[in-house]
Amino acid sequence: MAQIRNIVFDMGGVLMDWDPVRISLLLCPDPDDAALLRKAVFDSREWGFADAGAIKPETIAWTAKLKLPERLHELADTFALRWYDVFEPMEATGALVRELKSAGYGVYLLSNANTLFERYRDRIPAIDAFDGVLVSCYEHVVKPDEAIYLLFCERFGLGPASCLFVDDLRRNVVGAERAGMQGYLFDRDVEALREHVRALAEADA
Repeated sequence: MAQIRNIVFDMGGVLMDWDPVRISLLLCPDPDDAALLRKAVFDSREWGFADAGAIKPETIAWTAKLKLPERLHELADTFALRWYDVFEPMEATGALVRELKSAGYGVYLLSNANTLFERYRDRIPAIDAFDGVLVSCYEHVVKPDEAIYLLFCERFGLGPASCLFVDDLRRNVVGAERAGMQGYLFDRDVEALREHVRALAEADA
């Protein structure tokens, strides 16, 4: 097994607190309406299409309004176009990114996201420390498609076997492993991830 020299981080659920239920209730305190809006926006096919760069975020809002009562149309715009206002950093993971960078690892960000990414990019913990960032909407391919991991490695000149990919969704970890990376399913336990990286380093020593 090749030595791990690069740690590749997902964003939502790893560096930023992507919790659709929590975000929905912050944007709309009524739980029933929040559930309707979440289904129409965050759980929609259009959300995935925007992550792939196939449609604009504004189209998510437009299609959501077709599914919702008129009284929720303004909130549909908020959910589709301003949800990141309550998108909070996970600072402990950001601290680990800096720690790994200082230890000599390459650190990278590989995320599914639509073009609104540019509006909150600077709020991502340790964003200035990353050696490279690849976001799905600009590449027109999304995780867990094996192609995005291979594109990532080609873009930054990395061997897949030298990379540990960290994501909170099992399907995305499996996709990375199929592309030849090692995978780690993150459950918000930063210390467990730190120990995992340390154990890999000790095994390679």
